[in-house]
Amino acid sequence: MKQLEMQDTLELIRQAQDVVKSRFLLCLLVTQRIHQLETGAQPTIDVDPDEYSDPKSFFELALREIIEGNMELEQVTEEV
Repeated sequence: MKQLEMQDTLELIRQAQDVVKSRFLLCLLVTQRIHQLETGAQPTIDVDPDEYSDPKSFFELALREIIEGNMELEQVTEEV
């Protein structure tokens, strides 16, 4: 089961890299978004709140937001 989860996570990372071409910028965006979610920011996509309630799930949520185009560099820099 863990292997399947890892495959899903790797696929999300690949999809996010298609949106944000720079791995460095993707890392910054994901890191900043995780911090925002940890401090109470609301998800920008429709998700089950129980599914994304702990910090371990914020990585996947941040990637999904980027893939769906709901996360932009301007959103990150405004809150820094």
